Amino acid sequence: MDNSEFWNKMHSSHPHHLIFLCAGNICRSPYAGMMFEKLVADSTLLKLSDFNIQSGGFLKQKNVVIHPFSKQALEEEGIPLSRIDQHRPRTMRKHKEDLLDATALIVMTENHRDVLLPAKYREKAILLSEVAEDLTVDLPDPALYTDYEKYHALMDQIKRYLQIMVNNLEELKNKQI
Repeated sequence: MDNSEFWNKMHSSHPHHLIFLCAGNICRSPYAGMMFEKLVADSTLLKLSDFNIQSGGFLKQKNVVIHPFSKQALEEEGIPLSRIDQHRPRTMRKHKEDLLDATALIVMTENHRDVLLPAKYREKAILLSEVAEDLTVDLPDPALYTDYEKYHALMDQIKRYLQIMVNNLEELKNKQI
């Protein structure tokens, strides 16, 4: 899916089922999903009920939780700890029906779209950077970062892309009013 296809889908009926995807569903995708929820909730034009927002990953993992730096970054953004603690990393291999039902699969890297995502779902996939700026920019996996500032800089980049996305959704809403 390219940028224009994505935005054409956003003109369609609601709710929009968006799934944010990364490798392990412990850093980027849960941050993106919860941050997008917050930005939509804070919008005066958009309604959370117009969206089904999920996150997921590709790696099969056991006994994992959200990355502590993601948790910290989300708390700093005002996401309630109770909401953050609800997150349970999930592999999309067990949730294929969600992939089928999704309006769009928003991935963090080309590798997620072109290698990890099964071919039959790739037509629904788009990089977050392509949604926001129509540019191909990989958002690297910060799971092994030990420096919170470096980690937080990546989360800020994700938030910036999400804010552009929300601004564009608000513009679409204004055109429909």
